[in-house]
Amino acid sequence: MCNEIKNIESWFTAAKPNNTIDDACVQIGCHFEEVAEMMECIFGPQNNAVKEVVKIAFYFKSKEPEARFILNNMTDWQLTELLDSLCDQVVTATGVGQRLNMNIRGALNNVIDSNWSKFEDGKPVFNEYGKIAKGKDYFAPDLKGFIK
Repeated sequence: MCNEIKNIESWFTAAKPNNTIDDACVQIGCHFEEVAEMMECIFGPQNNAVKEVVKIAFYFKSKEPEARFILNNMTDWQLTELLDSLCDQVVTATGVGQRLNMNIRGALNNVIDSNWSKFEDGKPVFNEYGKIAKGKDYFAPDLKGFIK
């Protein structure tokens, strides 16, 4: 899985070589957006917890001043705990896929290829929030073949 992570890191670096606090806000918002998507497929879109996570995602993606302040002022302890949580999420996400007999590595590579297709002429396309958007050559990942 280390090669996949290197490829993901390369994709982010190609998109934005110099990180800013706004980039961090957008990415945390995107992360919450994906958590909401997972919850929605399990509980349905009308679930109150799903709606709350969607609000949190929008809060960060909108780069609200308070969100920027929070991220700008995290202590070393908070950053360490966040890193631990992110690593645990990679592990548990892999475990969920494995426990549900999904080819998580194959699916991840398919998603990575799809993400690279968002670039136009080798350059990223961004939406109004600064999130990498779907360019003219974008193709959606086809994950059906990765479910056993």
